[in-house]
Amino acid sequence: MRLTSSRVLRGALTAVLTAGFVATATAVPAQAADGYDRCPWGSLCVFSDPLGKGQMLIVKGGMLDLGSWDNRISSYADYTDWPVCFSLAAGLDPRQGATHFYTGHGSFDESPEPEYDNAVSSLDLGPEADDFCGRESRYAVFQWDAAPKPRPAALPAQGAFGDANADGYADLFSRNKFGQLWTSHAYDSRGKDRLVGGGWNAMTQLTRHGDYNGDAKEDLYARDKSGVLWFYPGRGDGTFGARVRVGGGWNTMRDLAAAGDLTGDGRADLLAADTAGTLWTYPGDGKGAFKARKKVGGGWKTMNELVGAGDMNSDKRADLVARDTAGKLWLYPGDGKGAFAARKLIGTGGWNAFTELAGLGDVTGDGRPDLVAHAPGQAALRLYPGTGAASGGLKAPKTFAGLESNVRVF
Repeated sequence: MRLTSSRVLRGALTAVLTAGFVATATAVPAQAADGYDRCPWGSLCVFSDPLGKGQMLIVKGGMLDLGSWDNRISSYADYTDWPVCFSLAAGLDPRQGATHFYTGHGSFDESPEPEYDNAVSSLDLGPEADDFCGRESRYAVFQWDAAPKPRPAALPAQGAFGDANADGYADLFSRNKFGQLWTSHAYDSRGKDRLVGGGWNAMTQLTRHGDYNGDAKEDLYARDKSGVLWFYPGRGDGTFGARVRVGGGWNTMRDLAAAGDLTGDGRADLLAADTAGTLWTYPGDGKGAFKARKKVGGGWKTMNELVGAGDMNSDKRADLVARDTAGKLWLYPGDGKGAFAARKLIGTGGWNAFTELAGLGDVTGDGRPDLVAHAPGQAALRLYPGTGAASGGLKAPKTFAGLESNVRVF
């Protein structure tokens, strides 16, 4: 019996994902007894035949590729507390049809959607599976009334970042729970939201801040679980070329922040805070790698988020925004030599409610860099417009994009 109406996923997918399971799926051989009662309570089970008959697969989480079960599911039993989304395409492709169900059981051939019988190629199970099934919540989606505005025709070097396809709008990268990396563009942009690729859950840090190899295209740095730092050169269309290994040993760094030109040599640099609480500047070499690092100072264990937000105080130098463990937000004005002047308080408290902060440059189109904050309880991104004042302060926030709690944005 079908328990809720189907939805058709919206959006465009420009790459086909071939990924593994997000959570363990256990195949159970056909047994003498059959029917829905074979499915353990608290589990999702799918069956090769209608009415819970035939072979059974116990599913523990989302599956982007059903493997040997591709186009074999005829019925299901959802005895979890979560909804399940069934998709006709692998990778939960939003170009294809999908339908969601809540707790209960049913056979596709006996439902108003017989087209799903032996035609399902991926599924999602979890507290937000309903959203993944019904709309583009797998990645950040800009709101119509608060989308990025066109930037001034010419921005100073300290503000020319965050635009992945050179169309004059700030863009977003987001990684979802399946390890898919997506690019989101403004509605008026010539670019389209697109899947960059899969497997990005192997990365423990993701950071970007404009051009790092001198080709005027937005680049990306990613650290993998083994501590290797990789450079992903941007293609200028929201995707990346072949990655280049920067080096190993980066697991000693608690946080990384691509922050633009901190040293005043015209090349973009990287900041890294190590586990001992020391902050380091890694001067860029203009080719995607770095020269010998320089010590900024100690005591940075009190900071749990570093953001290369751009020139927040209009002095034509790249600055750093940092959140401390008490939830306060600080501006560290760059001195143009790879270090910082005396910090200034720009947020009195409550910033620990955000899972992450990000700098995308000028989002509002006023020529000043802004700050983005992920509010997971609201499934939204907040935009804090920069004032450009000497204090580096921020204006009142507004919601400008939707984003589920398990999606990371940068």
